[in-house]
Amino acid sequence: MTTITSKFTKERLIDWAVVAVAERGRDLKDAPESVEAAANLKLAEIALAALTAEPVAWTDAEELRDLRTVGFCEMFAVEPVSKDADMYRVIPLYTDLPVSERERIRREHAEWSDATFGDVGPIGPLKHLSKEALETAAEPGDLSEWADMQFLLWDAQRRAGITDEQIALAMVEKLAVNKKREWPEPKDGEPRLHIKEQPAPVIPDGWISCSERMPDNDESKPIAIFTGKCLGQGMFVATYDDDGFFDYWEGMEIIGVSHWMPLPAAPEPDQS
Repeated sequence: MTTITSKFTKERLIDWAVVAVAERGRDLKDAPESVEAAANLKLAEIALAALTAEPVAWTDAEELRDLRTVGFCEMFAVEPVSKDADMYRVIPLYTDLPVSERERIRREHAEWSDATFGDVGPIGPLKHLSKEALETAAEPGDLSEWADMQFLLWDAQRRAGITDEQIALAMVEKLAVNKKREWPEPKDGEPRLHIKEQPAPVIPDGWISCSERMPDNDESKPIAIFTGKCLGQGMFVATYDDDGFFDYWEGMEIIGVSHWMPLPAAPEPDQS
């Protein structure tokens, strides 16, 4: 008699898992902020990794009982399986699930970031994220901009010591809060109505408006800049060249600069 479960061969399950990963990936692409879509993709990836994993050794139930009672057991090579082994009692052993392509890229980016920028904190990537977000808003179809934002989020999260599990828990809690709030009808390109308009910043004397004059094109000369679009309204020490303003210490580009001011020259050393 043929049952429903007898039709679920490993090969068919692998085929379905491959399709599921592709479909869930498209779902997440269509709804990048959907927690459910992200969770479904992760589950599909785990299922595919488990189905395609290969055993590295084998043992049996008696050996596992020895492991529980005396602390060790025998394991045997996968190939060839001993001719004396009872194939109905063979228990295959696996390593950890293979790393997904996403996790491999994430690990490689972390290694590159550490080698390039060193042991810095999460502030640099977060500052740069505001620039990438505006560029993505201007070109939402450019996947490279989305990739840059994901890299920066990964990097900031890792450098802050925050795990994926902590993020997932925070998202669950925040989603519950958001569902209880009353939200205005969203309109693309317009600010949310619940966000109060901030007062215009007061610019002290001595600042030069970028609309009047830009700094000298000299990336070695530090200047003070004022911006209201990078981590809130604030002042930074930066350099300037034809490509824009850049943080003096971390090298990240700073956007939304409205005013700048030359810094006083360092005092000459006393020659007497």
